[in-house]
Amino acid sequence: MQERPHRSPVVLVLAYLVVGTAWVLLSEHAALALTSDPRQLTLVHTIQGLLFVAMSGCLLIMLLRSLATRASTEDTVLHEIAVSYEQMFHANPQPMWIYDALSLRFLDVNGAAIAQYGWSREEFLQMTLADLRPPEDVPAMEAQVRAARAPDAAGVTSSGPWRHRCKNGRELLVRVSAHSLQFGDRSARLCLVSDVTAQQALAAEREQMIAQLQHSREWLDAAIDGGRIGLWARDMRSDVLTLGGRWADLLGTTPAEFNARFGEIATHSFETLCHPDDLPGARERFRAFLRDQGQPYADEYRLRHADGRWVWVLSRGHVAERDADGRILRMVGSFADITDVKAAQAAREQQHAAEQANAMKSQFLARVSHELRTPLNAVLGFSQLLRLDTATPLHPQQLERVDHIERAGQHLLRLITDLMDLSKVEVGAMDMHSVPVDLRALADEALAMVAGDIAQRRMQLERAFDPELPPVLADPLRLKQAVLNLLSNAIKYGAPGGTVRVTLHRAEAGALQLAVWNTGPGLSDEQLARLYEPFNRLGRDTGAEPGSGIGLAISRQLIESMGGRIDARSQQGAWAEFTLTLRSAPVPAAG
Repeated sequence: MQERPHRSPVVLVLAYLVVGTAWVLLSEHAALALTSDPRQLTLVHTIQGLLFVAMSGCLLIMLLRSLATRASTEDTVLHEIAVSYEQMFHANPQPMWIYDALSLRFLDVNGAAIAQYGWSREEFLQMTLADLRPPEDVPAMEAQVRAARAPDAAGVTSSGPWRHRCKNGRELLVRVSAHSLQFGDRSARLCLVSDVTAQQALAAEREQMIAQLQHSREWLDAAIDGGRIGLWARDMRSDVLTLGGRWADLLGTTPAEFNARFGEIATHSFETLCHPDDLPGARERFRAFLRDQGQPYADEYRLRHADGRWVWVLSRGHVAERDADGRILRMVGSFADITDVKAAQAAREQQHAAEQANAMKSQFLARVSHELRTPLNAVLGFSQLLRLDTATPLHPQQLERVDHIERAGQHLLRLITDLMDLSKVEVGAMDMHSVPVDLRALADEALAMVAGDIAQRRMQLERAFDPELPPVLADPLRLKQAVLNLLSNAIKYGAPGGTVRVTLHRAEAGALQLAVWNTGPGLSDEQLARLYEPFNRLGRDTGAEPGSGIGLAISRQLIESMGGRIDARSQQGAWAEFTLTLRSAPVPAAG
């Protein structure tokens, strides 16, 4: 009978240890099972700390009552309280300590605190709460302690998370539940410390993942809005189609208008919009993907826009869900407007076809011109022999006919020569050698060659050449060909009895310019725009002036091949001017 007062407190201590251990082991799992939200976890940990402190208080009260009913003297009760309380304090599996409410010095610590923080009991008793905190956290800790000493402060408080330092330098994040008590003759506070480092790391990781997901969503939204991309999800069992993104803008409609026109969005709605020529192929390609998903689904077809035009779309997708047998349950994907891409692709194909046709044309002209030139030379040669034959001289009518043959032959020969030049220039086969050329002397030679034509049309020639001009870098033969073409055109299309003016002067950046100006009908803006098209005589095919319409095109390409350019300007009904610009030849170094 004398041992019962001692066994009962021991039973209470053992019960406290069992409950405390179970609390430490299971409370964290229970908290995570309840929620993963960091704010809710904080509230749960606060409630756990308060409940643990309350449980400790209840067990202490039960211990006091047990001891009070069984003790025979006040000293025995006090002794039992002290022994049992110390047993509960030191046996708690969570760190606990008691500190002086005024000096903040540790008065006692349990084994769990020593194991957690790494300092010995003797070292702890020489420390204060501030020694556990990083220096920047001490002001906040002191403010919290002052609030706990206030007369209206709650009996049990919970705070945190706080940063605590261990002896080895490691930092912990903890929550602290505390209540006031008397420790001997001192006002003190008993603290229960819960390590929440792992929980806070998990919460921080979760917040980071949420932020990354938010950023990814913002980027996706920006891509969808900027690229006018529509999203789709297709339920393969019900054939229900769910649309998102910019699908309505892509088709020039709104969801409400689409539903009013085609009913609930489904696969057949889009098949109604699909171009009749594209629909069978689109269906077959989708079925082929369902049979073999070796490659992601991708297809191009046309859909009717709300304004009636056809819009090319690129649809991509992949399998999002399967059943246990591997059958496809749901597909997701996107579709984008590629009308501009298809138009650019068609333009490139047309350009390629035109380039091929032009190359074939140039090759044909080169071959045909060569084949025509041989018999034509024979015709011209025999016409000259007929004219010069003194053994059997021709009478005047026959001579006139031979002259017609020779003039027509010479015209045809010039045309063939121009065709050969054009074909060579276009395929880059023109043999050209740029050397320093005296442009003033070359212009004088060209003017001498056309002097008879100028006189025949009773035109006035004006010359204005700057003195001491540097040479230009050009092929002499091809440059003379271009200058003669400009002079011939000015004479041929100028007004009879009008003026031809030729000027030669320096231009910007050391270049030289040769300008040929003439009075006459001039050129319209439309004619200027089509000036260099081969075989285009700009509406003068029925005129009296001979020509093939390719001389100016050849001249321009020749001059550009030498690094120069030809510019044209005109006032319709008054005058026209063509300006040839060439770079000057580099001056050789002295010495």
